[in-house]
Amino acid sequence: MKGLKNNTLGAVWKWFVEHISLKYNELEARAIGRLVFEHYLNTSATDFALNRDKRISESKILELWRVIKQLNNDVPVQYVTGQAFFRELVLEVNKHVLIPRSETEELVEWMLDDLVEINHEPSRTIKCWDIGTGSGAIAISLAKELNGARVYASDISEKALEVAQKNAERNQSSIDLFLHDILKDPAPEQRFDYIVSNPPYLRESEKAFMQKNVLDYEPHQALFVADNDPLLYYSSIVSAAKATLNPHGALYVEINEALGQETTQLFEQNGFSAVEIRRDMHGKERMVRGRL
Repeated sequence: MKGLKNNTLGAVWKWFVEHISLKYNELEARAIGRLVFEHYLNTSATDFALNRDKRISESKILELWRVIKQLNNDVPVQYVTGQAFFRELVLEVNKHVLIPRSETEELVEWMLDDLVEINHEPSRTIKCWDIGTGSGAIAISLAKELNGARVYASDISEKALEVAQKNAERNQSSIDLFLHDILKDPAPEQRFDYIVSNPPYLRESEKAFMQKNVLDYEPHQALFVADNDPLLYYSSIVSAAKATLNPHGALYVEINEALGQETTQLFEQNGFSAVEIRRDMHGKERMVRGRL
């Protein structure tokens, strides 16, 4: 391979990082490299420290070369490896589902913190609904971390539901998956204590400011909404929540950072109380909660 001096782990690592450094800065290149080497070579931090002279096979080097070409064509590393990490989960991801983000982890954390503070009848099973589940990240996390809870998860995409089912099985979690279009289909007859959603909220005009690795590879159906109706999904989610939440139930959503006030007004106009915006780790308004 061009530029590769030998096939030791140390030399292959240097070669790999150098070949993706034109696309990514050094910090990003090293972070991506660690994910790739762990996935394809089963390397650990200890290997990099103590086993830099370990020999890497020609077939593995060829595999890494194919990865380099994908990364330099803006394919997200999660789609290259086919997996993403979310809280304590390892999830399968592909072109049919969004790559889970850290902001969504914070949304789940908010829910879990609230549920710890609220006293439920010990004999009653908590029921949650994740609208637009995608990879199943939110739903599976809730099912695993809320002992005894029953979690329902819906999506408009059959392909996404297939991914979510695989992820539930992979993470030894039980969730109830169903096909549902929140914009068109009637609300389920089931009643829920908590509803959560990370719906499409990026306006079409925001595409001009987005990176190619998102625009060219992640599913637009799960990302974008028309500029003239940016709260389209939230309106339907709020309506479904009003119809299906138990008394004192709560709705949690991830939001467009530019539309926090508009989203809270939508909640309040539909009878939700104690409506709160929460900022993410970067100080951006990214989550809203309301109670009935």
